[in-house]
Amino acid sequence: MAGWYDQYQQGLYQDVYNELLSMQDRIADPPLYEEALLVMRTLMKRVRYNIELLLSHLQDMGYLFGEGRFESLKDKAYWEREAPVYQAPTPEIWQQVNTLEQRVGPLPLSLKCWYEEVGSVNLVGLFPSSPGRVFDRAYGSSLDPLFVYATTLVLQMVALPLEDGTWEEEPMLPLAPDKYFKYRYSGSGPYYMLLPSRAFDVPLFGEPHDTTFVDYLRICFRWGGFPGLEKENRLTPREFAFLTKDLLLF
Repeated sequence: MAGWYDQYQQGLYQDVYNELLSMQDRIADPPLYEEALLVMRTLMKRVRYNIELLLSHLQDMGYLFGEGRFESLKDKAYWEREAPVYQAPTPEIWQQVNTLEQRVGPLPLSLKCWYEEVGSVNLVGLFPSSPGRVFDRAYGSSLDPLFVYATTLVLQMVALPLEDGTWEEEPMLPLAPDKYFKYRYSGSGPYYMLLPSRAFDVPLFGEPHDTTFVDYLRICFRWGGFPGLEKENRLTPREFAFLTKDLLLF
């Protein structure tokens, strides 16, 4: 065995990730798959820990979850039902992932383990304004908060194959609205993956960093769940330090 899990547990997060990523679809071959799966499950458990910690930090900061997104009470009810702030995997997740794979083919390990270990998240909202500092809806789109659709919503959005089981074009799996549509502005399309794939991880298209799903998550947590802070950060150094305090590397 390659010892990837032991290396990962020792903190060689990037080295193990790079090696498994370089194997592409070969990672699906046993016995490589079982250890790669163990690494990715461990990785996503650390991601879940970060999300739960971020939610606690944001609540302490008075973050206004959902602010800038809802147009009406009906709209608010829909998004709170279909895309809550955070939803852990339910017992139905195994069947939902199976149904999704029947429609679009195999999922990369990164997304499969995200659904099974993390669930869904929606950090859309606004930080509370203060004298001399405004966090309005326009600035919200600059934040580009971490947002990943739940499987229930994805299943409503993905196309079905043709009657003969083929596709008119390569299946596109939407993962999140872009930074503009998160705040009701017209956007350029969702952040998405092209499937099927048996790889350890795959590119996330539409997102401005032009990277893979796991690396996108790393960028998100580097900036406290708001990768847009990289370009325009209106938080004070003290606020930003509190927001990102104790987040785990993965």
